[in-house]
Amino acid sequence: MSSNQDRRTPVLVKQNLATHLREEILAGKISAGAKIVEGTWARHFGVAQSSVREALNILIAEGFVTKGHGRSARVLNLSKQDVIHLYQLRGALEGLAARLLSEQKVPLTDLEAAMVGIRKAVEADNVREIITAMQRFHMTLLEKTGNPFLVEEGRRLISPLFDFTLMRALTHGFDGSPWRQNLERHKQILDAIVSGPPHFAEQTVIHVMDQFLMTALHVWAEKMQSPPQAADTKTSRARKKTNGLDNPDKSTNGLDESTDPLAPRAPENHG
Repeated sequence: MSSNQDRRTPVLVKQNLATHLREEILAGKISAGAKIVEGTWARHFGVAQSSVREALNILIAEGFVTKGHGRSARVLNLSKQDVIHLYQLRGALEGLAARLLSEQKVPLTDLEAAMVGIRKAVEADNVREIITAMQRFHMTLLEKTGNPFLVEEGRRLISPLFDFTLMRALTHGFDGSPWRQNLERHKQILDAIVSGPPHFAEQTVIHVMDQFLMTALHVWAEKMQSPPQAADTKTSRARKKTNGLDNPDKSTNGLDESTDPLAPRAPENHG
């Protein structure tokens, strides 16, 4: 990116920078939890530091980046417990949305279109498109209620979670297989809203959200743990067998704190 970009309109500069920074994050060049040093990236892109700051504000609004009062911006990082809490709240909010839509008996053509988008992305094995399409489905579910408070609270939960999932998926080279089984679960949500009664639609979403959570934690655990060494002792094999991986129904989902792929990592300084 050349230095003459600062002479473009401010909106174009910060939007363009936000796009580039987002791609750096998704490519794993800035890891989860890492500090984003404005001066470093201003020099990297050949722009003013204030332009980087404005771009970071866009990413903060989108959920890619977090920033506390008086603190440096950091790439989003969620712990295992954060993810569990987010899914629990999503179940409550999206369950309410499903109940309202079932009561209102509104047309669901846009939700059906979102389902088609998920199916096409899964068939193409395009992880980025799969996650984007699923996020679109769940935001549409909330938006169709016409309740702006429900939409805003839902967005605050959904955006960081899907952003974090996309970062993890691209960084670790996932294919689309972990999300194939969730395709039919999205159809369950649609069918429950259509068939009713409203309470059944609500409970279906809560149940399906629990399945989404269990799948996510179990798949991430399998995909992201290091393969066992050939020189494993009986003790290490026994430890592996007792940590829950052989029983995905355990509440830990096969994760302890030492191998938890969602646990916070020590921040890396890219400045």
